[in-house]
Amino acid sequence: MKGQSFILKTTGEINYIEPENGFHFTLEELKEAIGGGYIEVVYLTPDLRMIVDEDGKRKKMPLNVGASRLYKGSHDCIVGDALVCHRSQIR
Repeated sequence: MKGQSFILKTTGEINYIEPENGFHFTLEELKEAIGGGYIEVVYLTPDLRMIVDEDGKRKKMPLNVGASRLYKGSHDCIVGDALVCHRSQIR
């Protein structure tokens, strides 16, 4: 494990999370972390990834201020809950 994974909620709450198997998240775990739906992987750094709902904007999910601040490489914003983890935790 390469650090702490966490879910950034739209409410500003942060929930720490680890894969059930201790190594990498299953697709089901990723979907559950963001509230269901199709996942999209957002690259934050060479080692950090953010998992978001691919259809979040179409679904009119609430703005996630904390996740949007982490995603500083774009003028885009993040909506819905987001999972931040090390790249090795995604297969």
